[in-house]
Amino acid sequence: MNNTIEKDELKKERYELNSVTEYKFGKSTYIVKTYFDLDCGESLEDVVQRLITKEVEKAMSA
Repeated sequence: MNNTIEKDELKKERYELNSVTEYKFGKSTYIVKTYFDLDCGESLEDVVQRLITKEVEKAMSA
């Protein structure tokens, strides 16, 4: 699933900067910014619970 949003779209009030993380791989440094969509119907707790449930179901079927 790829939910890439264009840079101009992130300037709208709908999105809130959530975190900025820096990753270093060899000589390259990647700065990753994550945004929270204020208009989405899920809270962060809902998203995490859904991901945990999905992983447990996947592990149980393997």
